[in-house]
Amino acid sequence: MMTTKLENFLLYAIDDDWAPIAEFDADVRKIEPGEYSRPRVLEIIREFATRGYIGLGSFPGQGRSWEPWNVSVDDAVRRIAFGYNNCAGYLEIPDDEIGSNEVFRAEITSEGRKRLQELGDPYAQYGDPWADDPLLRADG
Repeated sequence: MMTTKLENFLLYAIDDDWAPIAEFDADVRKIEPGEYSRPRVLEIIREFATRGYIGLGSFPGQGRSWEPWNVSVDDAVRRIAFGYNNCAGYLEIPDDEIGSNEVFRAEITSEGRKRLQELGDPYAQYGDPWADDPLLRADG
């Protein structure tokens, strides 16, 4: 189970655009540093997908747009963890490749937007967790 704060920031980020593994990884590292591990990040993705907050998919290439994976949550998480469509999996890449990894992207669903609306703007409620980093803070 994740904190409401983490849930709020992740939904807010996913609502802006399709979120790659790097978004989940960075948010867990910053907002719940004591809980961070790659398996924990995968658990959070699984929880979001199971709750119906996100759809999981990828950009297949050849100029095609994001496509949803029509597989079970277990199969989708396995793809993210161990690789899919010639992309290395999250559990198999070095830390310095997390930011560029495109094994998957999450798309917010109507249920996710509904939950985000219930939670509100995380920056208004919790402040900017990246305020100490001028490259990442909300106004930077």
